[in-house]
Parts: sequence; C-alpha cells; structure tokens
Amino acid sequence: MVNNIKNVFSIKDLENLSGIKAHTIRIWEKRYNILEPIRTETNIRTYDLASLQKLLNVVLLNSYGYKISRIADLSAEKIVFLVREIIAGKNANNHILNTFKMAMINFDQALFLNTYTNLLSEKSFREIFYEIIIPLMNDIGLLWQSGTISPAQEHFISYLIKQKYSSIQKKFKS
Repeated sequence: MVNNIKNVFSIKDLENLSGIKAHTIRIWEKRYNILEPIRTETNIRTYDLASLQKLLNVVLLNSYGYKISRIADLSAEKIVFLVREIIAGKNANNHILNTFKMAMINFDQALFLNTYTNLLSEKSFREIFYEIIIPLMNDIGLLWQSGTISPAQEHFISYLIKQKYSSIQKKFKS
C-alpha cells in the first residue's frame, strides 16, 4: 500500500499552510534559527512534520503579539506551553484551523473529532460552521489548488465535515 501521508514539505508548502511568505521563513531561519531545514543534494530546503508544527506554533505566538526575536529565545517546551495557554483563550480560531489542517495532513480522525468535540462544548454548530468550517474549506481549496495537499487529504477532511453536518441535520429532523 502506498503511504499517502505527507511528511516532507517544501518551503512553498510551509508558506501555503502557515500563511507566512517563503521569504519571511528564510529570514526567520537565517536571523533567528526558528527552523532548521533539511537540505537536498542540490541545496533545496525541505522540512519535516515537526518543523511544520513548530512554524504553526511560532505563527500563532507571533499573531498574539510575541516578537520573533523573543520566540526564538524560547525553548521548544515553552513555545508549546504558551500555545496551549493561547488555545485556552477565546480567540484561538487560527490555531483551531491549523489543528484541523494537521488532522487532514496526517489523516488523523481522532485529532479532528477531539478538536470538533471541544469546539462544540463552547460554540453552537452554527458558530463553528461560520467561524471555523467556512474559513477551513477556503484554506483547503487553496492548499489543494497549489498542490500542497493531495486529493485524498482534501476528501478525508471533507468527509469528516460532511459527517458532522449530516449528524446535525438528523438531529433537527427528528
């Protein structure tokens, strides 16, 4: 069986998944050692899943006002701790979107379901749909269009979302 889980990413993939321009990622690497790319024999940058996760965490911290120079001085554990604190806050939609994207990339149904269940304890389906699902589907369309994700990944996440939508419809019909 062919392994369809993407675990090596180009800098363009990181740009598409994080929303941070490739040029900025290169600067963060050079100036702050935020990421350490793996280099091919032809010196092309590639990144592993841990690098993608770290970048998404750095982007979240940066979007919450942390300066890149300060983030660069933090340990990996401290970065994760601060991200978890932010997630506990009310306005973590970007992180939730990124969590759904990671679930999609890894074909991780449990991560999707746990994230969705946690959201449902805080928000109505309507709020989740407008605040999270619609922006997620827009992002997924762009990720598919740019070749960052495979059709299988897009189908996987779309199917899970469709399941949740169908279960809500059934609730209201009964």
